[in-house]
Amino acid sequence: MSDKKVAKAKPKKPSKAKLASALKEAGIPLPESGSIEDMQFRLDNYLPGPGWLIRAHKNGGRRYANHPMSLLSRNAKKPYWIPNSEMAQKIIATKLVVVLGRATKPSSNNIVLDVPLDYRERFGDGSNNG
Repeated sequence: MSDKKVAKAKPKKPSKAKLASALKEAGIPLPESGSIEDMQFRLDNYLPGPGWLIRAHKNGGRRYANHPMSLLSRNAKKPYWIPNSEMAQKIIATKLVVVLGRATKPSSNNIVLDVPLDYRERFGDGSNNG
């Protein structure tokens, strides 16, 4: 037996090209920054398909203080565009918003509500169960 220790190879970080290809294949738009971190974040947090155009019609109040619904303002004059994501699904499931349609990109009259970088830390699984 040899006493030589075999160094384990460090896991390779995905390349920009591989991430861009995976995003394109999933139908998720590339981030404007083009950074590897932003691409990986989108791959981990976005779902395939166009984003959601919504308008808040009721205030969730304290009941939704620890829920993604707390990111919306009922008094917003413009509709929100939210990328297709778990966060969007959780907000729509509250039935406190009106779904106006779907669009792959926001227009100039939309308020863009992207998935926060700290989404998991702030909202856990996005439920309202604490």
